[in-house]
Amino acid sequence: MLIELTIENFALIRKTVVALGSGLNVLSGESGAGKSLVLESLATLFGARLSSDRIGPWADRVRLRAALELSPQDARWVPFEALGVAPDSLMVIERVTDREGRSLYRVQGQLVPAATVRALGDQVLNYVGQHQVLKAQDPLVVLDWVDRFGQVENLRQAFEQAFDAWRDAEQALDALRASAADLGQIEDKRALLAELEALNIQPREDEMLQRELSRLRAGRKLMESGQALYSLLDGTIGQEGLLAQIAEARRLADFLVSYDEDLGPMGEAMLSVERSLSEVRLDVARWMDTLDLDPARLEALESRADALSRMKRRWGPELEDVLAYQEALSEEIARLDNLDWEISQAEKRQRQARQVLDDRAQALSAARQAGLSAATERVTGLIREMEMPRGVVEFRHRIQQISRRGKDHVEIWFSANDGQALKPLGRVASGGELARVALALAVVGSAGDRSLVYIFDEVDQGLGGTSAERVGALLAELGTQAQVVAVTHQPVVASRAVHHLGVQKIVTEEGTESRVQELQGEERQREIARMLSGSAGTAALRHAESLLKDGQG
Repeated sequence: MLIELTIENFALIRKTVVALGSGLNVLSGESGAGKSLVLESLATLFGARLSSDRIGPWADRVRLRAALELSPQDARWVPFEALGVAPDSLMVIERVTDREGRSLYRVQGQLVPAATVRALGDQVLNYVGQHQVLKAQDPLVVLDWVDRFGQVENLRQAFEQAFDAWRDAEQALDALRASAADLGQIEDKRALLAELEALNIQPREDEMLQRELSRLRAGRKLMESGQALYSLLDGTIGQEGLLAQIAEARRLADFLVSYDEDLGPMGEAMLSVERSLSEVRLDVARWMDTLDLDPARLEALESRADALSRMKRRWGPELEDVLAYQEALSEEIARLDNLDWEISQAEKRQRQARQVLDDRAQALSAARQAGLSAATERVTGLIREMEMPRGVVEFRHRIQQISRRGKDHVEIWFSANDGQALKPLGRVASGGELARVALALAVVGSAGDRSLVYIFDEVDQGLGGTSAERVGALLAELGTQAQVVAVTHQPVVASRAVHHLGVQKIVTEEGTESRVQELQGEERQREIARMLSGSAGTAALRHAESLLKDGQG
C-alpha cells in the first residue's frame, strides 16, 4: 500500500506531499487543475518515460519519492536484497531525473537499476486510464486473473513444480545423449589415462625432484672444489701443503721459545692453527665421501622431470591440476562405460515426469475452464450496471503448447451492443469501456493483496445517475480488498472515498502551480458541492452533505 507520494518540480507541481491511505482514495478538482499529473508522477516514479517538458521551472530536475508499506518477508523484496538492500516494513523508492534525461533510482537510499524498479511497479501498480493499454489484453495477465478467480493457485503451484521436474529430467537426458557422442573418443581417453597412471605421479613430486636435481647437477663442481681445498691443505706430489708448512712454522716457533720464554704464546698459537687445519682437512674428506655423483641417477631424475613437465604443459599448469584431471578422466571413463544404462534410466525418469506433468496440466486446465462461465457472467453483470446494458464480456479458451503457465490460452472478448460481434477486448472497446471493464475485472478478481494499488484515471467519465453511483460503489468495494486511487469528476464517486484529495491550480508571483491537499469536514463538503453545481451554494452544500452521509454510511 502506498503511504505517501512526494512530487517535486513535476510539470505544474512545485512540491507536494500526497498522503494516501487504505481503501478508496479520490482526487478531484477543476479541469486542468493537475489531477492526472499526480497519477502520471506515480507511473513516472516506477519507470515510465519522462519527457523534458514535464520538468518544472523551479529546479533543474524532477524528484519523485514514494513510501510503500511492504512486509519484510514479501517476495517483492528479493530482487533488492540481491543488490544489498535490507528489507524493512516500509520501502522508500526515489527517482531523480535531470533535463539531460539522466535518471537515478534509489531504494532505501541505495542506487538500484531502473529495470528492477519497473518490475516492482508491474507487480504493485494496476493503472487504468482512458487511453491506457490494459494489462487485461495480455493473455498471461488474463490467465493470472482466471487462476485468482477460480482459486486454483494450489493446482497451479503443483503444476509448476511438475513442469520444473520434467524440464530438469529433459535437460539431464539431453546431456547424457550429448555425452554419447564422446563414446567414439573413449579409447583415446583410456590410452591417456593409462599413460597418466603409469607415471604414478605423487602430490608435490615435482618440487622434491627439483631439489634433488639441483644438488646432483651441482655435485661435480662441488667435488672439484672440495678436492682443490683438500690438496691445498694436504699438498700434492712435489708440493707441500699448508699443513706441512704450518708444521715447519710451529717447529721454528718452538725453537725460538726454547731460547726466549716470552715467545711462548706464539708457539701455542702456531699449535692451535695446525690442529684447526687438520680438523678442516678431515671434515672436507668426510663431506666428499657423502657426495652422490651417480650419472645414471641424474639421468633418471632428468627423464622423470621432463615427463612431469610435459603433463603440466598439457593439463596444468600445476602438478595438482594434472592429478585432478587424471581423477576426472577416470570418472568420465567410468561414466561412459555405464552410459547406456544411465540413458535408459534417464529416459524412464523423463517419461514418469512427463506423465505427472500431463496429469497436473489436465487437472489445472479443467479447474480453469470450470470457472470461465461464472467469470463471464459476473463481469458481464457488472459492466451492464455501468451504462453498457447490452455489453458482453466473454472468456475464450483454447489449448496450446504446454509451458510453465500450463496448456491454456485465455483471452477476453467483448461486445458493447446487441448485434455487435464479440472481438478481442483491445480491438473493439473505447477508452471508457476499457476502463469500466478493467474495474469490473478488478472487483471480481481481486486477490485481497493489500500491497496492490489500483489506479483509475476518470473511469467514471461520461457517466451519470445510477451508473455513476454504481462505479462509486464498485471502487469502494475494491477498496476493501486493495488500495484504490482514482481521479473523478463525479460527486457521487467522491462521496464514497475514505480519503479525498483536492487538486487546485494557483497563480502566484512565480507562476502557476498545482497543489494537492487532503479535504475533510467542511472543505470536503464544499468541494463536492462544487462538483455538483459549479459553486458551493446552499442547495449544493445540502446535497453534498446528503451524498457524504450516504457514501460514508
